[in-house]
Amino acid sequence: MKRLIKFSFILLLITTLGCTSESNNCTTPPPYFSFEFVDKDSGENLYTNGTFDSKQAVTVTDLDANKVIQYAYIKNEDLNRLVINSIGWQSGVFNYSIAIQGKSVFELHASAERVSEKGCSFSRINSFEIKNAEFQLDKTTGIYKILISTKI
Repeated sequence: MKRLIKFSFILLLITTLGCTSESNNCTTPPPYFSFEFVDKDSGENLYTNGTFDSKQAVTVTDLDANKVIQYAYIKNEDLNRLVINSIGWQSGVFNYSIAIQGKSVFELHASAERVSEKGCSFSRINSFEIKNAEFQLDKTTGIYKILISTKI
């Protein structure tokens, strides 16, 4: 019986002091941007069909600082995508060049700010632009398909 009273008191104390409506500390990571390189005419993934060599590196370069940016590359049988998730952890303007096998394929320009509202921290993307390449956004998956002509 003493344990039950002690447990009830501790539970009441935690409930009363532990959570308030103002302590909704939450952090949401920024959105990531996913790119698939596809043949402009056939729609085939250029890594899956062998046009691009998967052993050759994709390079993402910060155009302002002239430094290489980390990225993730998702590779499966039919899934070959570049994922950039560094935009939006801090407020700023991001100007990146994406090159495959040493050749620039497109530029990515984005502006993001880190915002805190009602105890929650999140990223707001103010602008996002892909330059020097044709692309299509798949609205169901959020994947940007970079259209590359393989005809010479």
